Amino acid sequence: MTLGQIIKQIRVEKALSQPELAEKIGIEQSYLSKLENDKSLPSNEMLQAILL
Repeated sequence: MTLGQIIKQIRVEKALSQPELAEKIGIEQSYLSKLENDKSLPSNEMLQAILL
């Protein structure tokens, strides 16, 4: 399982859409999409925000 797949799984478990999670953690939805599709890597702070 890739990091992007894990991020998506966490989002789905929280019952959030991409726009909802992006707004909640203060990033653009397009950036979240890149993270979920393994096109970009999050900073440690961003990863912590997603996990919380």
